[in-house]
Amino acid sequence: MSETETFESLARRFDSPAPMPPRERWEIGKRAERLAEERGDKRALYEIRMRLVGFAFQAAEATEQLTLFLWCAHMHDSDPTRYPVRPLETQPDVDLLWWYKWLTVMLLSYPQYSLSQVRSALDMMRAAYQREGAGEAGILWAELSFALETGNVDEAREVLTRIKACPPDEYSNCDACARAQEATILWQIDEPEAALRLVDEILDRGYECAEEPQSIASEALFAFARAGRLPEAAALAEFSYPLIMSSPMHLSHQIDHMLFLLATGNVRMAAMFFVRHLPNVRHEGLAPSMYLAALKQLIVVASELTRAGYGAMAIEGLNGEDTTVEEFIEAARSTALPLAEAFDKRDGTNDRAVSVTEAGRTPLERFSFELGG
Repeated sequence: MSETETFESLARRFDSPAPMPPRERWEIGKRAERLAEERGDKRALYEIRMRLVGFAFQAAEATEQLTLFLWCAHMHDSDPTRYPVRPLETQPDVDLLWWYKWLTVMLLSYPQYSLSQVRSALDMMRAAYQREGAGEAGILWAELSFALETGNVDEAREVLTRIKACPPDEYSNCDACARAQEATILWQIDEPEAALRLVDEILDRGYECAEEPQSIASEALFAFARAGRLPEAAALAEFSYPLIMSSPMHLSHQIDHMLFLLATGNVRMAAMFFVRHLPNVRHEGLAPSMYLAALKQLIVVASELTRAGYGAMAIEGLNGEDTTVEEFIEAARSTALPLAEAFDKRDGTNDRAVSVTEAGRTPLERFSFELGG
């Protein structure tokens, strides 16, 4: 650390609009955090941690994002005047009520948090929103996440209906994110045609926000193929891949592309993507639910590659060890099962364990389309 660095100078650098790699900006913020801790300035610590919560996804730090958020939420709850929801006058988007919208998903991503703890967090969220006079939109989206993660499809449908009837407010999702999230939900509750209409709407109207529309486009590749729209699916794959190709936090979408390549018979390119992106599964910033979902998807990819004759191909395994594609399948399954069982124990089901056990057993759908790879 430079002798001339101060909390204030580091905070200014963190806030600077100048382009810099996400990891570099993250490390600047962490140095500011350490300085605030060293001088015992809890208000400064609150301000920098609030910034870091909002930036954590870009820095691929999902695990630390939750820790930082819970600390900020506790500080606000203990003294809302000293630790307000918007601590930075010049940055109104650094807003605890926005971060609260992610809370349910973040907590549900870790099996050690019980459902009663998640419900308590939702109660904290409602209290914070009521204290600030905020509308219901943010709370409803959080309730929807809870219903989906706990497998309550009927409740999810009911909450989604309430969301669509709720007047927009400052904590409503934007046009891109609202439609993308609703499309994802509609696929989960088996309404693919309605989901695809929303994706079309996002693309046709040019809605954009952060990783959208590239993230939802990656998720929609199979839906377009099943609808007989293979040329559009291929164009979407080419359009969406550059944005999601680099960050470990986009591993699920990277695997979406692998699966689409396999389903369209472009096996060699799928094998290249598998080797390229497999190291992302070792990234420490992945939340347990993201890790489990990635393992299950990668089992499917490796099973398809093995069926296509790539089983003996040498790769790096889950821990960087030398292995083959075929050997990877059972190694990944044995790693995923205890984690799946931990989530199932929390939720009172066996759904995740069953899905891991069955992953890769059935061949993928096939759509004949040459992508040039």
